[in-house]
Amino acid sequence: MVDTSDSPAARLQPFPLSAVRWTDGFWADRTAQMRTVTLRKLWDLAADPEAGHVLENMRIAAGRSDREYYGTYWQDAWLYKWIESAAAVYAVDKDPWLDQRMDEAIQWIAAAQQDDGYIATQVTTTGRTRFEDPNLHEVYTMGHLLTAACMHYRVTGKQTLLQVATRCADFLCGTLGVSVDPGFAHNPSAVMGLVDLYRVTGQRQYLDCAKLIVDRRGSKPKRGGIFSRPAGMLGSDHIQDRTPLRKSTEVVGHNVFFTYLYAGATDVYMETGDESLWGPLETLWQDLTTKKMCINGGVSPMGKGLSNNNDVVNEAVGAPYVLPNADSYNETCGQVGNLMWNFRMLCAKPDAKYADIMELELYNGFLAGIGLDGESWFYRNSLRRNDPHAVGAGMNDLPQRDTPGRRRICCPTNLLRSFAELQSYWYSVDDSGLWIHHYAGSRLDGRLVDDSPVVLTQKTDYPWDGLVQMELESVATASPFSLHLRIPGWAASAIVRVNGRAIESVIKPGSYLTISRSWTSGDTIELTLPMTPELMLAHPDAESQRNQVAVRRGPLLYCLESTDLPDGVSLSEVLIPESIQLRTQGSEDLPFGTLHLVGQALVRKQADWTGRLYRPLRPSRKETIPIRLIPYFAWSNRGPSAMSVWLPVQWND
Repeated sequence: MVDTSDSPAARLQPFPLSAVRWTDGFWADRTAQMRTVTLRKLWDLAADPEAGHVLENMRIAAGRSDREYYGTYWQDAWLYKWIESAAAVYAVDKDPWLDQRMDEAIQWIAAAQQDDGYIATQVTTTGRTRFEDPNLHEVYTMGHLLTAACMHYRVTGKQTLLQVATRCADFLCGTLGVSVDPGFAHNPSAVMGLVDLYRVTGQRQYLDCAKLIVDRRGSKPKRGGIFSRPAGMLGSDHIQDRTPLRKSTEVVGHNVFFTYLYAGATDVYMETGDESLWGPLETLWQDLTTKKMCINGGVSPMGKGLSNNNDVVNEAVGAPYVLPNADSYNETCGQVGNLMWNFRMLCAKPDAKYADIMELELYNGFLAGIGLDGESWFYRNSLRRNDPHAVGAGMNDLPQRDTPGRRRICCPTNLLRSFAELQSYWYSVDDSGLWIHHYAGSRLDGRLVDDSPVVLTQKTDYPWDGLVQMELESVATASPFSLHLRIPGWAASAIVRVNGRAIESVIKPGSYLTISRSWTSGDTIELTLPMTPELMLAHPDAESQRNQVAVRRGPLLYCLESTDLPDGVSLSEVLIPESIQLRTQGSEDLPFGTLHLVGQALVRKQADWTGRLYRPLRPSRKETIPIRLIPYFAWSNRGPSAMSVWLPVQWND
């Protein structure tokens, strides 16, 4: 949760987690599953020495176990993000089981911490030297500790984990930039964590340390050609370390590294008001969203390759408009990072374009990263899978649902905390009144800036239906204030009614509609958003999508899965007519009220390509077939399948 309540350069302030509750509908169902299935599953795996090995690593570091360390170099972050998630859920549910598990975990974390505040079991249990290898991600795991401690303290009032975190932060403040290169914070969760700790404690040194990490990035760039540069990631595009952030004009490198860096830098901006940060952040946002982001919100189209400066990068953005489909990487964690960055930009300077990207990520960017069962995960979010049974390896592994254990641990816990804190993204408040960023069955019971209580409810079947009915159940002030309703960028003909009467203001897609008046208890606001399926085109310079279309309905991206094709028809043979008429139907084989789209497509049968790479073009006959498109987030839940978001288009002329 981002608490900007006292941030001098933040326009918007959050409501407490307990102020917003899901009532019914899509997110009520998904978050209920998160609480009852996902949260407990990830604890069981973390506590199991034969599976996640997370608690066991802490016991080893504390000298209470003689086993060997297992897992990734960032295994500790699993436990920290789980505590953050559990605390967020506890804020609403007050489940004693969660309180007990958090206390148990904190006991072992405290025992594993070194006398000087350092804590990284991947180093202390294996005999490695501190800050010898950036790939050990020491500062990264400690950054997640700081964030978890702030959440735990805000929710429970207990200082047990906060004390561990302040000792850790004191160590970082006395080490980074003193005896250790700040570049070791290349995976910069620590920037957000340090700023959050500053917000909780008021200790300026934590903000100064966060600012130091941001300011020093790019201060020691590598020079020379690719074969003459020193090995390692420090000083490279991979970690945004070739150019100082204030001079950066293009997004480069690893998706988590840049989204976390920019999110942390936005936090620094909100605390300092340093305008020399805002301009570059806005420039970088434009570069990412208009040239380098996939249609599903994916921010690492490239698995492994070279940046524009010929630096080796992986899980990264590439050159403008290089947006592969089957080879797109799109790590789930990067899309969570993009959500966090855009929310911070929104808090700093409210603009609906940031909330639009948040919505894109919520429904399409990382939602596919968790199975409909609540306990299987994607590390990648590809836009096409050609072979339903192929399994690759390394950077080119195809998307496959997995259970975290001693690998692939970061994305499941990132998804978990995103779901657990989701309500904190829904509403905000400022001096003018109440901001409504997103739509779902929910109840807000909070206070305006002048401390006046306000209760607002939403009733809606969003994202399946565009009708959103809001009621101000209780208003305790007679003074006028504003309601700011986000009109999504895709909503070209939205209608708004107050107490049954259509408003006369111009309603512009991709903006906030401001309604200012003296509100009274019982006032209603009705928002109607168009939900007509649309065929989407990519920029003409995006060669991978040329002469192809994607299908969007409202906030949802759709895809074609081979499971839904007639026998003998492959994905590569399907053409979408330019004039296709798509209609919605309920899905008996998919949960959460899912609506799929049906229509008539074309099939052009292919000849046998066995043993051939090229062949002459020959006339072919097209046939009409029924097709079914499902939401992208729901793919790969009915057994092995091929899938594609982008499909060839048959032009009318």
